[in-house]
Amino acid sequence: MVCLAFPGTDALAQSVLPKVGPVTVPSGTGPLIVDGVPEEALWQAAIVLPIEPTTYGAGFPGGGETRAVVRGHYLCLSAQLPEPEEVVARSTGENPDFWREDLVVWTIHFRAFATTLRISINPLGGYRVENSPLADHLSEAVEGPGYFSSRLIEARKAKVQLAEPLLVSAAINHQSWSAEVAIPVEDIATIGFLSAERIRVPRPDAPEMRWYWPAPDPGLAFRLAPGASSLKPPALVRKDWGTLLFSTAQELTDKNPLAAQLALVPNHAWDASEQKRFDINRMWEHNLAVRVSDAAVLERQAWQKVDSPATWKRFRDVRIAALKASLGTFPERTPLRTEVTRKVDYGDGFVVDNLLYESRPGLVVTANLYLPSNIHEKIPAMVVVHSHHASKVQMELQDLGMTWARAGSAVLIMDQLGAGERIQSQPWPHESEYSRYAMGEQLYLAGESLIKWMVWDIERGVDLLLDRSYVDPKRIALVGAVAGGGDPAAVTAAIDPRIAVVIPFNFGEAGPEEHFTAGPRPYDSETADPGWGEWESTRCLPGSIHGQFFPWLINAAVAPRGFVYSFELGWPHGAVNEPIWKRYKKVFEITGQPDHLAEVDGFGPFPGPGEVENIGLQHREKLDPILNRWLNFTMSPVPYHNPRPDSDLLSLTSLAAAQRKPALATSLADGMAETRLAHIRQVRNALDTSERLRSLRASLKEKLGDIDPNLEAPTHQLWTKQFSGFTVEAASVDTAPDIHIPLFILKPTAVSNRRLPIVLSFAKEGKEAFLKERRDEIAALLEKGEAICLADVRGTGETAPTSTDSPNSDSTTSATSLAATELMLGATALGERLKDARTVARYLGSRNDLDTRRVVLWGDSFAQTNPREGLLDQSVPQKPGPQTIRQSDPLGSLLAVLTALYEDNVHAVVARGSLASYLSVLQNRFCYVPQDVIVPGLLESADVSDILAALAPRAVLLEGPVDGRNRPLTEAEAELQLRPGFDASEAMWTGIAIRPNLPAAEFARWIDKQLSR
Repeated sequence: MVCLAFPGTDALAQSVLPKVGPVTVPSGTGPLIVDGVPEEALWQAAIVLPIEPTTYGAGFPGGGETRAVVRGHYLCLSAQLPEPEEVVARSTGENPDFWREDLVVWTIHFRAFATTLRISINPLGGYRVENSPLADHLSEAVEGPGYFSSRLIEARKAKVQLAEPLLVSAAINHQSWSAEVAIPVEDIATIGFLSAERIRVPRPDAPEMRWYWPAPDPGLAFRLAPGASSLKPPALVRKDWGTLLFSTAQELTDKNPLAAQLALVPNHAWDASEQKRFDINRMWEHNLAVRVSDAAVLERQAWQKVDSPATWKRFRDVRIAALKASLGTFPERTPLRTEVTRKVDYGDGFVVDNLLYESRPGLVVTANLYLPSNIHEKIPAMVVVHSHHASKVQMELQDLGMTWARAGSAVLIMDQLGAGERIQSQPWPHESEYSRYAMGEQLYLAGESLIKWMVWDIERGVDLLLDRSYVDPKRIALVGAVAGGGDPAAVTAAIDPRIAVVIPFNFGEAGPEEHFTAGPRPYDSETADPGWGEWESTRCLPGSIHGQFFPWLINAAVAPRGFVYSFELGWPHGAVNEPIWKRYKKVFEITGQPDHLAEVDGFGPFPGPGEVENIGLQHREKLDPILNRWLNFTMSPVPYHNPRPDSDLLSLTSLAAAQRKPALATSLADGMAETRLAHIRQVRNALDTSERLRSLRASLKEKLGDIDPNLEAPTHQLWTKQFSGFTVEAASVDTAPDIHIPLFILKPTAVSNRRLPIVLSFAKEGKEAFLKERRDEIAALLEKGEAICLADVRGTGETAPTSTDSPNSDSTTSATSLAATELMLGATALGERLKDARTVARYLGSRNDLDTRRVVLWGDSFAQTNPREGLLDQSVPQKPGPQTIRQSDPLGSLLAVLTALYEDNVHAVVARGSLASYLSVLQNRFCYVPQDVIVPGLLESADVSDILAALAPRAVLLEGPVDGRNRPLTEAEAELQLRPGFDASEAMWTGIAIRPNLPAAEFARWIDKQLSR
């Protein structure tokens, strides 16, 4: 046995590590497979080193344990780390650039502590090796003047020489993760000390936490077994996390002759010249553009009648009422439960209160309140709303807080939902931006909105300030920082009269950058820009175009209070020469306060040096005199810039987190949705059967928008082609202006003397995907004498937008953007497509060759699913990790069940890849559902199961249902999600069949059986 105590003569070791007694690390000869799961007998013989918290740890998972054992010339270490939530990790391989991830870190000190080997491992087995002299890590304060000896200088050059590569692996287990590493060391006796650290990065309910070994006083000694060096090295299991991801695509055999013929069917209904003439991939966009332009013209006509305070008030009030209706009812004002968790005083004229408050029960807001060091009178207050790309600790915001506090103001800067200490997903770069997309979808479904929740957080922040006697209630300014902060700031000021001045950067109309990137303004100088949809819901408010509460109106509504038209960039010809400035000027003149309008901008062009993405010094120099004039704000003579580390400004301590247990926004929204859904179910269940159906239809129509079929839709026969065993007829149906729905009708030639039953099919990927991926099913249906209609509703298949449909894409033509624009127009993408589907169904019913008494609707999905286990969640727009996260594609199945709800002649429904429930979208902080199937307030009316229950006694086949994270569900799991909508009625439930994807022949038999009834 070789015992390694700390050498008392080594001043360096004494200065870094405590003196400790020896701990014996045993050696063993048993087999070892490095696969991340320390379950071999060898580990049972290892020494257990518990990892302990250095700060308050109650209420959180324990730190776990690490084990150490010597096997041959390998030092073998393992860790078992409890994790009741999902792990946070994405890096793989050796020496990756770790994102902010969960880690276990071992540091081994060699050669009298002059050299260290540091090994960091994440839950995916990604690991980094840092091999350097310990002296490199010592601070000047520790070393002191004249400290270095020649021996220590030589030690700087030393590095540990590993005879072989490290063997590293990790595993994600149920409510824990584990790791193993085998470190080849020629001379175990040179090891002097081992330390371990567990890092658990921030979660929505907890700050970053760290646990350590050693506890106060252990040391290490190694016992080497005789002959150990002859052992074979441990085996290593390499893992490919991407292989867990995808379900296999359907294999096409084309053994059926009809299936082989289907491969020859054209993919498109229109030829190239017709596609160009109709501009088919932009037809939905053109339809929207006309509707948006019409709304802009109506708004301009109303604006031109504004010529007095009374006419302005009428013009403004009806539009602000529409804004308030869009936001809905705000919660009651509950106790804020304000707590200052730390007070920071740098002795430089200001102090910072790191504080918490609850804007609603359970929803904790983290904030910094910058204050003057000495307060002798009432002072003005600023509330600063940060951008979507950075939290409250961003350097520009520190500058604002510190500078204005030193000048005599209170400055409250809070973390917005999804950012900083209020992360809702992962603490990764730009995650606060990306998580807005998912939260926006989830809150919509519950009948809420992200902009509403942000506005309420801000209003409660104002409440917090007004609770302080030194804040002047008549001098409160609201500043919205560049890129995402101006939106909630402007809306808050429009509806909260306590805001004396609003400065919403980059909000109010098209920004200066569009002068450089988008060409001429799309509207004349007298017409306001209504905006256009995009991925970020706070910028494109539902009903804003329909209700005419355009961005400019939201800003102007504060008049005669103060408004600063503010932009990050510079206008090419100055803000006062922008068309919208004339409107702002007119409003403030009419309201009698022309001096309460000002403008602040930076310098252009875009892209270029003007794109600073923050409120910089050049902006503050222009703002100070404005605030001085309006709020008697003391101007700072010298700009202050001394940013502090993030750790100085953190509010959510581990103790506060354990006591408060901060709730996820999604969990609160889920509770709201379940309560509202239970209520409407109770109301409907009290009705008789026919009235219940009428009530459900009316309630859903209110959420979906105009879904009535166009009974006078023009139809166009395009061509007919004959194939062996069937014919294909191409046609189009004009369901709305600029909206042409292409479709194929496939009919078996063996049956020509009777009207054919019809299977009407929908999918986001359209006709082409059906003909490629479902040839066997279509062939089987044709053989049974059934016709098939493949229809591409707007924005699908042949008419799909050509731009990449990334949730954070800046493209104005992506499905996400177009769906958001529908919401702004007071409609929904799903509702407009349902209108298309119902119009096609009515067209088919008008044909003499089809039997409208025998109709089956087939909604399909061609999306790959995510794994049931081992899913490495991340936001969809995020740079892909080891797994490419896939969104579900439930559009086809939703169109099928909704069309059946409103069309009584439908005989049965097949829904492949359907969402089992919309509630499941809210039951995790991650969701993978495209925005074009999101309907605001849907769960106030019904879930999928309520619609299916209303179809009884018609049969429904659910194949491969998925949850909100696009994971395939078992039959039992799907039934658990679906049962609540059936009111315990077995008679209604008997028509529901839940299956994995059936073979083509069995699939066709099921449909044929329904049509034969």
